[in-house]
Amino acid sequence: MKRSNYFKLLCALMLSASFAFFSSKAGGYLLTAGLERTVTLHAVPTAAATTAAQVIVVLTGGHWRNMEAVRLQRETGLPVLASGGYGEALAIKTQLERDFGVPVRWTESDSHSTEENAQFSAKILALAHIQKILLVTHAMHMPRAYKMFSDTGLEVIPAPTDFSKTVSLRWKDFWPSAEGRKTSQSALHEIIGLAWYQLRQLFTGFW
Repeated sequence: MKRSNYFKLLCALMLSASFAFFSSKAGGYLLTAGLERTVTLHAVPTAAATTAAQVIVVLTGGHWRNMEAVRLQRETGLPVLASGGYGEALAIKTQLERDFGVPVRWTESDSHSTEENAQFSAKILALAHIQKILLVTHAMHMPRAYKMFSDTGLEVIPAPTDFSKTVSLRWKDFWPSAEGRKTSQSALHEIIGLAWYQLRQLFTGFW
């Protein structure tokens, strides 16, 4: 076999092995842990940080985000802004006010992406002369959300929630699985989304 054919075979084997690994629970856990590690130190905002904040901004995305917003609001008494299009911000407002007695002062309902969450929320908060926010979202989503909100000029205090559970991996967790593929897809969505955003920012600076 020619050397070039050996090289092609080696590349094919490496790609297949990588795809298999990142389709496993272990591969998904590795990608997720890499994202969450960047916000681990901010897992629970300090008392001084929450005191300095002016508002709680909660992004739509599920039960755990809503529960963290409830906890922070009860702890600080800060007003809440819910951000998310497709009626999701209004759904958060309804749940927080009806089920937990937590008032939502503002809803941002026009966004269809994290970047728009940041831009449209910043406009609402500028009218209220608010600069410093507690940002509530999933830990895996926080690096991208933090970057996008910070780029609007807001001072962001991360309040991540729903961290992945630390687990002891077994041999079968290295085999491809539906759970592993789903976890890896979510993590790759965040990694690629943040990289693409930063790339666009870089090229924008040249024009």
